[in-house]
Amino acid sequence: MSASNSFIYGAFFAVYTSTITHATLYHRREIVSGFRNLIARKSAFANSRDVHTRLMRSYKEVPEWVYLLVLCASIAIGAASIAVYPTNTSPAVVLYGVFLAIVFCIPCGIIKAITNVEVTLNVVAELFGGLWFPGNATAMNYFKAYGYVTTSHTLHFSQDLKLAHYIHIPPWVTFNCQMFATFVSTFVCTAILNYQMTKIPDVCTPGQKDHFTCPGVNTFFTASVLWGTLGPKKMFGAGAIYNGLLWCFLIGALLPIPFYFLSRKWKAFQYFHAPVFLYGGLVWAPYNLSNIWPAVPVAWLFNYYIKKRHLAWWSKYN
Repeated sequence: MSASNSFIYGAFFAVYTSTITHATLYHRREIVSGFRNLIARKSAFANSRDVHTRLMRSYKEVPEWVYLLVLCASIAIGAASIAVYPTNTSPAVVLYGVFLAIVFCIPCGIIKAITNVEVTLNVVAELFGGLWFPGNATAMNYFKAYGYVTTSHTLHFSQDLKLAHYIHIPPWVTFNCQMFATFVSTFVCTAILNYQMTKIPDVCTPGQKDHFTCPGVNTFFTASVLWGTLGPKKMFGAGAIYNGLLWCFLIGALLPIPFYFLSRKWKAFQYFHAPVFLYGGLVWAPYNLSNIWPAVPVAWLFNYYIKKRHLAWWSKYN
């Protein structure tokens, strides 16, 4: 692997464990409170004095059993599809995606809600998929798809509900819109992909006349070779060339701890957010810093300079 590619895998390893540690240290009370309210069948906003919450109480909420029904139907359809089609993998891959969501959904959701940074699970999904089906790139890709997309869609679904809460759309309307859009997009996305691969000449090749070179798609292919065909044991196992990167799991788990205790004594350390810090390492490949740098001066101008000096203008127009 190139230096930048090996670097982002190390950053991925660290950001996963860092996410769990950070959420446990900084947000354990909110997480425990949320589960208590769920068990007691009590709304988390029952005693809230927030104006948006008071207005939204006029609408009927979508009950938890409806979401559970959707989850069960999705698992059944996904498992049946994996079993019927020649996917060379196990229907249990669908449950694997649900398992990763159970572990990471709340920590990743808290971080995204506060920082707008979404920790994606594609690499940890590749790791377990490659260990489960060594030498089978196709099966590993199904593990990657279900392991990554399940949590990602959960967060996007929650983001829609959060937006609807603030602009006062009834929960049932939001839910129905999401179900309809998901159903339609299933066919639209497949049709677009088939069109791209069959109608655009030389798509995803270095000499494509419109420069549709697909760096993200090529990264997906490269990852399927690394994690599927070769497998994690050959790449990261004992004595393997990239074995040292496994230390990043421990580094990520420990990194938030000293800053948590330091922040209780010195205010400056409150601004260090370990998962966001590590997430910065994920932009090193397949693109380069020229894709990221143009946003920096724009963000600094509006979110620091103007916000500090012209708060009313920033609040209204930014």
